[in-house]
Amino acid sequence: MAQSEQVVFLHGVGAGPASWRRVLADLPPGYRGTAPPILGLSDVPEPAVDPAPLTFARAAEDVIAGLDRDGIDRAHVCGLSLGAMVALRVAVDHPDRVASLVLSGGQVHPPRALMALQSAILRVLPERFAVPEGMTRDRFLSALDAASHADFRGDLAHVTVPTLVLCGSRDRPNLPAARALAAGIPGARLRVLIGGGHELNTDMPAEFAAELAAFWSSLDAERTVTAR
Repeated sequence: MAQSEQVVFLHGVGAGPASWRRVLADLPPGYRGTAPPILGLSDVPEPAVDPAPLTFARAAEDVIAGLDRDGIDRAHVCGLSLGAMVALRVAVDHPDRVASLVLSGGQVHPPRALMALQSAILRVLPERFAVPEGMTRDRFLSALDAASHADFRGDLAHVTVPTLVLCGSRDRPNLPAARALAAGIPGARLRVLIGGGHELNTDMPAEFAAELAAFWSSLDAERTVTAR
C-alpha cells in the first residue's frame, strides 16, 4: 500500500488547531493531516514553561521539529493568515522538507501604520472583548508586533516548491498581498474564492478542501507526465 501524503495545517491568531477540523475531515484519499499549535501563539497555565514570544523563524523550526518527531521527510504545508506567514518561512528556510505550499489570506509586508493602529485599539479595549480565547493581551500584541515587522518581499523569488495562493473575494485587506504572493513566487497559482472571507477554512471548508484536492491532483498529474 502506498504511503499517505502528510499535510501540516497552520492556524491563524486566536483560531487554534481546531479551526482545521472540517478541512481535515474532507481530505482526499491518500492524504492525512495534522494541525499543530504554532509556537508562541498560546499561553499555558505554568509561566515557567510559557514559550517565548512569536518569531517566524522559531515557529518554522518548531514545525520542522514536529516532522522530525513523526519521522516525516517531506510534507505539504498549508497555512492561513499568520499561519500562512509561518508556512512561507518554512518553505523558504527548509525547501527540502516541503512537498507543496498553500498560503491562504497571508501577508508579504503588512502595512505597519494599520497594524500600529490595531494594536493601539487593542491596548485600551477590555481584554475579554479584544483578545482571542487562550491568549493574554501581551501574547496577542506580541504576535501582532511580529507580523507588523515581517517582510517577505526578498524571499518570494527563492520559494522553489509548488505553491497555491488562496484568498476570499471579501477578504479585501489581504487581496493585494495574495496577488503579490502569486506574482512573486515562481510558478505560484492564485485562486480567489468568490464570496469567501478571511477564514476560508471555517467559512467555506468544503470549498477550501476542494481547492487543496484539485491542487494536489494537478501536481500528481504533472509528476506522472514528467516520469514518462
